[in-house]
Amino acid sequence: MDWSDPNYWQNRFDIGDTPWELGAPSKVLFEACAELEACGFLLAGKRVLSPGCGRGSDALELARRGAHVVAVDWSEHALNDLSARFSQFKNSVSGSVSLVRGDFFSIAPQQVDMVCEHTFFCAIDPAARPRYVERLCSWLRPGAFLVGNFFIVSEDEARQLPGLSLVKPSSPGGVGMGPPFAATVGELEGLLGAGFVKVSLHRSEISEPSRRPGVEWVGVFRRL
Repeated sequence: MDWSDPNYWQNRFDIGDTPWELGAPSKVLFEACAELEACGFLLAGKRVLSPGCGRGSDALELARRGAHVVAVDWSEHALNDLSARFSQFKNSVSGSVSLVRGDFFSIAPQQVDMVCEHTFFCAIDPAARPRYVERLCSWLRPGAFLVGNFFIVSEDEARQLPGLSLVKPSSPGGVGMGPPFAATVGELEGLLGAGFVKVSLHRSEISEPSRRPGVEWVGVFRRL
């Protein structure tokens, strides 16, 4: 099944083949949130988009910190899991989680104060990245923030990666090659340059040990 087909992702959750699911909030993502908090931006009461939320460990942590989260994913299975997990503690937190099943590129945008993206950028076709940035701009109000866990490689590494895919092709013809797709610093900054101001972009100091060392980067950008 083509990895760009929504049914592909639904099937991965159905059979439990979801190695990207950490079972806990992304350390890298909340490293980015900590940088914003140090600048006076607090999550409590803010509206936050979590695209490609999966089972929602990040969305749940955002809600625990008082944010009102819009959690978007293709997979009904993943959203059902997120709903069940949130119901266990929703009465004890000031934040909330609303679920939206669908394609990030087609659902109606809402105005939010922040987008928290955990390797969603690297899961879409690199050719769709300009559209992704356009969609971000339609969700984020002026002055709002994009924070993310981005997979970044050097220019030299990028020249050696077919399609920037960090996954080796499953056959000599490349069949089965898919996400995660890395980016370079220059590409990410170039894509976001017209609509965002970079606050920070650097290699994470607390990257997940199960992932490729050095590839996880903290990104914080402010919408113009």
